[in-house]
Amino acid sequence: MIEYSYSIWEKESKRWERKKERKEYISQLQKQGETHLIVSALITTVTFAAGFTLPGGYKEDDGQAILSKKAAFEAFVVTDTIAMLSSLCAVFLHFFMTMHKRGKFLEKHLLWAFSLTMVGMGAMAIAFATGLYAVLPHSSGLSFLTCILCSCFFLSIAVEYCSFWRGTISGIIIKIIVGLVELICG
Repeated sequence: MIEYSYSIWEKESKRWERKKERKEYISQLQKQGETHLIVSALITTVTFAAGFTLPGGYKEDDGQAILSKKAAFEAFVVTDTIAMLSSLCAVFLHFFMTMHKRGKFLEKHLLWAFSLTMVGMGAMAIAFATGLYAVLPHSSGLSFLTCILCSCFFLSIAVEYCSFWRGTISGIIIKIIVGLVELICG
């Protein structure tokens, strides 16, 4: 009898521990979601504002964008829209996650929201580069340098997530930086 009641107590204790671990895990997922929500909301805000303060400005007579015929401007508009919509979807997913407490649900939606936020970040970097490229003179080294520096965002992702490229990319980055310094300093 004592052995039987000890067995029941042991099972209850393990079940209580699993429940406690599950609650802690859900709490961690929710905290991650809160952090990701802030990033997604910032991207949404910045890209929304960039959509109305277009590079080059507007024509006074008809209100059209001055640079509307340039390919770089068109790329800016498309990537700014992608950045805003993907980050807005991530904000929605984070908002939706607050109504659920199941770990699997939170995991799935957190992963989707994270992926959409990363797409938003990438599109925002491209929008920034193409926006500057549209307004800077193309023959200047400054427009080229801007595009190279904005590309560093994608290189940093490759370095972080692709261990195969770590040594190769860092070597290339060092060569690019040395070349740019030599080009600028003469």
